[in-house]
Amino acid sequence: MSQLNSVWVFSDNPERYAELFGGAQQWGQQVYAIVQNTEQAQAVMPYGPKCIYVLEQNDALQRTENYAESIAALLKDKHPAMLLLAATKRGKALAARLSVQLNAALVNDATAVDIIDGHICAEHRMYGGLAFAQEKINSPLAIITLAPGVQEPCTRDISHQCPTETVPYVAPRHEILCRERRAKAASSVDLSKAKRMVGVGRGLAAQDDLKMVHELAAGAEC
Repeated sequence: MSQLNSVWVFSDNPERYAELFGGAQQWGQQVYAIVQNTEQAQAVMPYGPKCIYVLEQNDALQRTENYAESIAALLKDKHPAMLLLAATKRGKALAARLSVQLNAALVNDATAVDIIDGHICAEHRMYGGLAFAQEKINSPLAIITLAPGVQEPCTRDISHQCPTETVPYVAPRHEILCRERRAKAASSVDLSKAKRMVGVGRGLAAQDDLKMVHELAAGAEC
């Protein structure tokens, strides 16, 4: 498989950078990272980027989508072949804005990416997961949000060093403002990291029947 000249990565969830770099290094000769602060820059440096671009913050409660203009201004001068983002809610919202501003094709929740005869082809689910479609991207820049678990995480090299640059903040015409953050008490599980899942339908007659499901899950090491 041939490689692109350069692939750029960005994630609003720092934990997804390892997977994004795993794909970016496979598809691109050079990989560049965009991060939201200096702490993230130090965290992703061992993944081997050629350069790290740190987005300038104008507010501690900044929304990810507000960086669209800043990233678009940066990429217009760099002419990358692919921008790879994590397929999170905010990642996909940001990708949609960048697609419009950069006149670039966008594929969300990609499950596979290939470079065929110099063209980027991305596979994604359709019809609620009943089928897969492969899209051939013809625009100079391809924007792809990568589904979780698609790529093996990139290995870290703590000796790797690269330059970092600050990206000036370009305010959008209509900013999304966060006035306050409150901790959510409910617990959650990242299903993308689960090896097996047991789904319960309407076949249970009573609450006590859930014990059978728990026993099945325990036996399957879920």
